[in-house]
Amino acid sequence: MTDPSCVSGVCGADVPPLVGSVLTGTGLTLAQAAAALERGETPPLTDVQRRIVEDWAQRRTAARA
Repeated sequence: MTDPSCVSGVCGADVPPLVGSVLTGTGLTLAQAAAALERGETPPLTDVQRRIVEDWAQRRTAARA
């Protein structure tokens, strides 16, 4: 059940989606998850983690330009 007062997706006693550069519960770093998504794979990411990875990849691409 989703708590309606939790609009960010990370609330209360939830485990943080990211610790350092490792996505909690996946064993993947941001870079590894981004590479997996680029290859068309579906790593086991929560919605929040997927947004974090997509944002990280987008900023990384923009920094290269």
